[in-house]
Amino acid sequence: MPNTWWGRLLLKDWTLRVSTILVAIFLYQFVIWIMKEDGLWLAETVSYVTWTLVLLAATYFIPHMKSGWRACLQFVLIIFFHGLGMGYHWIGVHVTTWKEALRLIGLNAGQLEPYIWFSLSAWIIYLFVMWSIQSRFRIVVLIFVSILFFAVRDSFSLIFLWPQVAMILLCGFLLLIVRHFSQLKRRAPVVWETISDYPSSFTVPILIVVGVIALAGIFAPTVNPILTDPYTAWKVGHGETVPLLGKGVSIASSTADASSGYSRDDSSLGGGFRYDYTPVMTVESSKRTYFRGETRSLYNGKGWVLGPTEKKLPLYRVNANPLPLDPRFDISLLKTKEVTQHVEMNRDEVFPVLFGGYAIQRIADVNTGENPIQRIVWSPRQSELRYAGRTGYPKDYSIVVQEPILEEDQLRKVTADYANQPDWAEYLEVPTDLPERVKQLALDITKNATNPYDKAKAIETYLSEHFPYTNTPDESKAKSKDFVDRFLFEVKQGYCDYYSTAMAVLTRTIGLPTRWVKGYSSGTSSVNDEIRNQGILGQFGASVDLDGAATYTVRNSDAHSWVEVYFEGFGWISFEPTSGFKLPNVFPEATPPPVEPTPDTDVSTLPDVPAGTTSHTWLWLTLSTVAALGIVSGALFFLMRSEAWRNWRDRRKKLQVVNFNQKIIVDFEKMLRASRRKGYTRYEHETVREATTRWSAQSKWLKKELDALIELFERAKYSQLAVTEVDYQQASQLIMRVKEQMK
Repeated sequence: MPNTWWGRLLLKDWTLRVSTILVAIFLYQFVIWIMKEDGLWLAETVSYVTWTLVLLAATYFIPHMKSGWRACLQFVLIIFFHGLGMGYHWIGVHVTTWKEALRLIGLNAGQLEPYIWFSLSAWIIYLFVMWSIQSRFRIVVLIFVSILFFAVRDSFSLIFLWPQVAMILLCGFLLLIVRHFSQLKRRAPVVWETISDYPSSFTVPILIVVGVIALAGIFAPTVNPILTDPYTAWKVGHGETVPLLGKGVSIASSTADASSGYSRDDSSLGGGFRYDYTPVMTVESSKRTYFRGETRSLYNGKGWVLGPTEKKLPLYRVNANPLPLDPRFDISLLKTKEVTQHVEMNRDEVFPVLFGGYAIQRIADVNTGENPIQRIVWSPRQSELRYAGRTGYPKDYSIVVQEPILEEDQLRKVTADYANQPDWAEYLEVPTDLPERVKQLALDITKNATNPYDKAKAIETYLSEHFPYTNTPDESKAKSKDFVDRFLFEVKQGYCDYYSTAMAVLTRTIGLPTRWVKGYSSGTSSVNDEIRNQGILGQFGASVDLDGAATYTVRNSDAHSWVEVYFEGFGWISFEPTSGFKLPNVFPEATPPPVEPTPDTDVSTLPDVPAGTTSHTWLWLTLSTVAALGIVSGALFFLMRSEAWRNWRDRRKKLQVVNFNQKIIVDFEKMLRASRRKGYTRYEHETVREATTRWSAQSKWLKKELDALIELFERAKYSQLAVTEVDYQQASQLIMRVKEQMK
């Protein structure tokens, strides 16, 4: 060991410092896995968590620091780092009530959200792993569980995680080595002093072995897998195709798999898709809406295509005036709410339509004043703003939308019959070979509904509650030729196209005019950023309208489909059958009925309620409980760090009598059991001394240690005198040497 002060300081507790670095590298492999997953974490989250691991490892290089103070320092560093990275600034609030106090906490502490929660979670996990590496058994369990996780995720996903498995193995084995040297230092200090004077005697061989293995792995030739990975084998066993990913055997290339987006082919629905989070457009809207694109009326059993009528619909040039309505659609009873939307496209792609909430009343502006509207036409029958050009799609445009107000009581009164009306045939048409069980299911779902609106709601609710959402539905169970029939009775899982098509077909079988709609869901709102800035507690200070005016970012992953059902007098009403999705509908404002004062009520006798009075709800009770627990925890922490606590603990230790006789007997019996596995067996008719004498004759190199050990054992077991701690340490060293010399 170097004689300089810095050398001694560097090598002191080197096992702890090396372990902290290895733990940080170990946990970083999970961060790499998260980065490989599509959209699981934001880039900022990855950055904050990575730097948190670095800061945590750095704190263990501070000498002479106890674990409690180190944990406090780590917490402070995490908070300071996030405040520095997120541009924290103090926001003052005049506090007079609980609500204002919460708002003060939310506006200041909430500036660190949401990334602070990920970093604090990483901190807790880091401390847990540091505790785990104090035991060889826990290290082995940690390695096994981690490798099992990465192996399963690699086999059943499109990402490649074997480099992370290799790093997990390397870090795990190095942790076991460090743990071994740590135990050697504690159990055999004299041997450790000799080794530490010549550190190269054990570090160089370890580095050579690790280096040779690493180089062999790097320069080894690539060999095709001998066995098929479980995922490929399972897919092939079900008759499905598997894309070639370099991780298994490619049986066939899948053509159904594609990225999410608006331009997916609708004529043959099914298969899976990968989420694509590329932004498509940014919309400033006075209210959250879906962004409607096109509609389809002809379902051919496989998907949706343009029907003969849709191909011949009249189109109109647009101008600044309100767009004309189709006279066949009766909306005389409909009440609407005006919504203004300004759309800025983030891509150069040319779409067939202009997107907006339903229903577009007029187009106010295109390309901020240029008004190149000569290529934009209006289809009243489908309520579509179509773009007729192949290039020059508008960079931005503004529209005015009249969104329906759903008066459900009035909608339940609609009872029109469309069965014998040719004008509605295209919205009621289903394939002639549609299986009867689909029609029967529609009747079963709606048997308790007494009006068309409740029937449509019953089908919407049934689909959203009975079928799980997934972007990779298992088509191996599909046998039927009809897409809806396969979904409802065989696959029983899917994404929006499955749900919306199923609802459209089910509602048509019971006589409700329905059309299929494709577009985008609402996207990500800027209100979420405001909530993030305020923090969790900041949300209690003021009400936040999640469906209100905001800037919405719409991505390819927000491409969506839903259905519209026609109700006489109200027109087309949207329904959302997809599990996990909810339409931002507008409902009439509930006005409480006026309360007529009774003759027995004397207004003058009613108690006055101060304006600042707040009720003690569960929120205040929860916050008070958390604050009380925090105070109690802090008090216990400082009590356990106090001098009085240490003195009490020392007195308790002195009162405890250590029975070294029993310890020697237990350790000796453990050695006897371990000796059997190495061929040194004690027979039933032998005493312990007779057995050890026979072993000494069999292996003469054991005689010295065994003679000394049997004397200590017999003294501890049969003598009335108590052995000392020195005797116990001597017995432990003898047992360790005997185990090492047994062959």
